[in-house]
Amino acid sequence: MQTIRLVMLDVLPSPGAPAFAEYGGATINVYTTELAEEEAIAVATREITEAGWQLQAVDETYLLTRSDLADATPEGVAYFEQALLDGIVLVVYTYPATPQEGDVIH
Repeated sequence: MQTIRLVMLDVLPSPGAPAFAEYGGATINVYTTELAEEEAIAVATREITEAGWQLQAVDETYLLTRSDLADATPEGVAYFEQALLDGIVLVVYTYPATPQEGDVIH
């Protein structure tokens, strides 16, 4: 049975990075073949740092098998498959640097 680890991170753009002016932050899902939690977090942190992001928090981390993806979106299955091929996949969900209409500010 093939297994990967999913590490979900809250990040901010690093000052000077191209994303700094455009984005307020992001959630990055890191799919990796590194199964040990501590090592997977280290790999994920290194990858996001190289991509111009700084770690704020590790939201979740868990192991996934193909059978866990029975109800997943086609994209989720594709990320899993690609991680098996490449060893790591980063999926970035950004949010804007400024509040948008209808956003609640507190």
